[in-house]
Amino acid sequence: MKRILSILIILIVSLSYSQDVKIAQGKLTLDGCLWAQCRMNKDTFTFNRRSAFVGLTATLTSWATGRIYFDVADISGKPLYDLYANIKPITNLSIIFGQFKLPLGVEVLTKSENLELTDYSLIGRTYIRAPKGTRDIGLQMSYKQDLLEATLACVNGVGRNISNDDNKNKCLAGRIIAKPIAVPLLVPGINFYLGKYEPNTSFHRIGAEMNFAFNPISVKTEFLHTKDASTTGAGFYIQPSYIWKFLQPVIRFSTYKKQTSDRNSELTLGINYRPLADNLKIMLNYKYEKYSNSTQKILVGQLQVAF
Repeated sequence: MKRILSILIILIVSLSYSQDVKIAQGKLTLDGCLWAQCRMNKDTFTFNRRSAFVGLTATLTSWATGRIYFDVADISGKPLYDLYANIKPITNLSIIFGQFKLPLGVEVLTKSENLELTDYSLIGRTYIRAPKGTRDIGLQMSYKQDLLEATLACVNGVGRNISNDDNKNKCLAGRIIAKPIAVPLLVPGINFYLGKYEPNTSFHRIGAEMNFAFNPISVKTEFLHTKDASTTGAGFYIQPSYIWKFLQPVIRFSTYKKQTSDRNSELTLGINYRPLADNLKIMLNYKYEKYSNSTQKILVGQLQVAF
């Protein structure tokens, strides 16, 4: 604990002077996001040292960068999230090699500090969205232009921070989003993830998404179809939000049902106080969860400091 606090103090002091450091062949940029959280229901009340993400981006040239992103508060033994090189050989084309976040929809790809609620939707939970996690090791290619963005990734399929790949089969993930001229702020998209994560366990994820943003209003919605071996499932969420001065009310309804189980649903009501936009944010969420034969009401408070 003392070591983590010391690292955070050093980083904060360093950032008070500058976020960019010049290196021999370019510059080094530091960013981070700290979450402190408390959760309460009828039985428990807990304080959580949730996460303290720190990222370093090395810009060597206009076409070559490197990225490392990790959680200094992680005590599970897997603090590393991203570690990759990004090469742009031609305009609009990007090639990433290493460990990175998979292109699995707008919610998964939203940066930590830009999340509007404290928890992911039901279909955004790791065990549903990606069997072995939303980050993996492999190769990814992206092509971006004004009207279209397409991404394809080939990965091990065994998750992040795995030194030995025991999966003989590789997995494919992809995403395509369109940016229509008539409605430039309405962005529809589709995504997929398929392969095998065990010798006899094939899976696929097929998703559709719609992201609408017209300041101060935004609406996000996604649908996901899942299949693991012979078991299928489907779910969706819809999340509107509105920014009024320093306040941001958010509502989200999400649901998911497996073929072999009852439907799960969740309603989240949130209010964010944003005196420094997403750099300093106090988040308060009320969650009503309904799972099979049980229900649960949870109150979540979270302090976010980002830079």
